[in-house]
Amino acid sequence: MERLKSSKKILVWMLPLLCAPAWAAAQAPALASRVISLSPFITETIYLLGAQDQLLADTSYCTVPPEAAQKEKIGSVTLMNVEKIISLQPDLVISSPLSKEKQLRILRSQGLCLMEIRNPKTFDQMCAITLKIAEALGKTAQAKTLIKQASDDVDKIRREVAGLIPRRVFIQIGLKPLHTVNKDLFINEYFILANAVNITANQPSGVYSREEVIKQDPDVILVATMGSNKKAGLLEKKRWMAFPSLTSAKNNEIHVLDPEVICHPTPVSFASGLKQVSALIHPAINSAQESR
Repeated sequence: MERLKSSKKILVWMLPLLCAPAWAAAQAPALASRVISLSPFITETIYLLGAQDQLLADTSYCTVPPEAAQKEKIGSVTLMNVEKIISLQPDLVISSPLSKEKQLRILRSQGLCLMEIRNPKTFDQMCAITLKIAEALGKTAQAKTLIKQASDDVDKIRREVAGLIPRRVFIQIGLKPLHTVNKDLFINEYFILANAVNITANQPSGVYSREEVIKQDPDVILVATMGSNKKAGLLEKKRWMAFPSLTSAKNNEIHVLDPEVICHPTPVSFASGLKQVSALIHPAINSAQESR
């Protein structure tokens, strides 16, 4: 396949994104029918594959789709209830980088099959992880179908923005401290594929200052505050709009995004997020579509 180019909840999402993308698994059964997910994006992937009936339990942070919140809970992303997991007798546990290695060792010592997932940094890696999970669940055909559709959607957007002038963008994903995205996080891939420049791509970390954003004066500011509601995002937009020197404020190009769409690294949510981000960065896309 061609290379296609955020409080407590923020840490739950962002820390695993700092890890190198990879997966590792013990020998899983031919078809895992009693699966426990230890990560929100893993749970979402299982639902996308239509394998929710095989999902035995997940974490308290697994709320997408809403039905996932009704599944049996085995603790949080960072602290699982090992005894409960063992008692549920799963045939596969899919972990994240935030899963405690000490707890994982206990699960292994009990003979449980583990698949260890690292959050992706690129769209291609999202697709590879989705396919790997699908193989363990007997859903390979479904995975290939949704990956192809998502890939087609991403390719279409890339073609639409290819001839446009790149615009400079700042995205805010955290409140206190102000948090953004550098090139180590998959959200940066939105800007690469949307023919835009992430002004914080080369920063050593995601912590940034409002003063520096004002100094950099990006064309567009996006707000997707993870771990908070939409009202928090709207309040942040109001704060940014209070700086009349900002080009994005003068041009009314400060936009609030749904973090449940933008911050979930599955092929389907990424394609949907890319469509939204691209249209906000390049309003010409919408104008062209409306004129057809």
